[in-house]
Amino acid sequence: MYTDDSDDGSDDYVESGKAASKSRHHHRSKHKRRKTEQGVEFSTEAPHPVVSFQPLLDQVEHLPDDELFQLENSFEDVIGDSLPEYILARKDQIAKDVDRDDFGVLLRRLTRAEITSLINDRSDQVGVLSVPEAIVLRKLKLERERRRAALRGTNISATSDGVVEGLVEFTDTQLNTETVEALGNIRKTSYGSSFISRLYGNHARTPGLMHVDWDTNTPWMNLMEDIREYYQLLHPNRDPVVETRSAIMYTSLQPSHLPQVHDILSRSFWQGIDVSDSLDYSPEKCTVVASYNKMVVGVAIMSSPRETYITYLAVKHGWNSSNIATTMLYLLITLNPGKDITLHVSANNPAMLLYNRFGFKSEEFIAGFYDAYLDPESRASKNAVRLRLRHH
Repeated sequence: MYTDDSDDGSDDYVESGKAASKSRHHHRSKHKRRKTEQGVEFSTEAPHPVVSFQPLLDQVEHLPDDELFQLENSFEDVIGDSLPEYILARKDQIAKDVDRDDFGVLLRRLTRAEITSLINDRSDQVGVLSVPEAIVLRKLKLERERRRAALRGTNISATSDGVVEGLVEFTDTQLNTETVEALGNIRKTSYGSSFISRLYGNHARTPGLMHVDWDTNTPWMNLMEDIREYYQLLHPNRDPVVETRSAIMYTSLQPSHLPQVHDILSRSFWQGIDVSDSLDYSPEKCTVVASYNKMVVGVAIMSSPRETYITYLAVKHGWNSSNIATTMLYLLITLNPGKDITLHVSANNPAMLLYNRFGFKSEEFIAGFYDAYLDPESRASKNAVRLRLRHH
């Protein structure tokens, strides 16, 4: 310690000690700047660089423990000259472990630090781990123990930031003219007539498409098949009438549907029904039309997305008992989630059973509700029941 009471010798000793310390500090700082300014360049051409720590070992091999901390040169000064070789050797070792998987992605082994970091991160998570996370965590711990015991096992790899090589430039000279001509001569089938359109339907040309049903078999379809078979029996010499079955398409109401929709509603309820204004109240949410080969076979209409009152639900004669009404009602409910849906139904209408299956509950019985609409000779009851489907 330097004090004012010290003699000249001690003062000189302290000052000289400071100067020596300052000189060593200046030497290290200069050495740092030189390395920083020059940078370290690595060459991947070196096959297997050898790192030597002999200079460091020569310094500390024959020194007692109490003198190890009094070395004139610091650890940084000793290791500085060997550091580029060590980094290059480490880079070469990592390059040996890099491999590609079946998809061409570069993979490398996880380092011990990476494995420990992953284990600590997963162990600190709050809550129960998923099955894949638990399996990965178990494998990471097993790999860590294998490395501690110097056992050889399955490598656990992670994606490496490798260099991605570009594709070979494509030139016209690589084309085989015969192959190109053969491809051009292949006859192409339009999507509307293709097999895939039979599987998925002609979605691109069907506006407002909601659902495609290939499984339903209706009484009308069976009747048409019987007629074609009977025609073939009567005229065996004529070419058979070939007609493949199509899917029942469920779409929103379109202007082209209106004439057929009005016809179905007038036959099912009463004359003069006009639902053309439904095109102005979110038809994609409030209307469902079932059609078969452009023939409308069912319709379901709701007043508006806000009121959610079902005004009409009808199926064309010959297409009933085929779950068409069930599908249309289901689509209307799913298009308006979380809302109460109400409707009125005639007291003796069999559709009451359909609504009960969906969870509609009776709220009110109204006598003479349909007096002004139904024909006096109609078999349908003039009384109505108000039903509601509640969403809690």
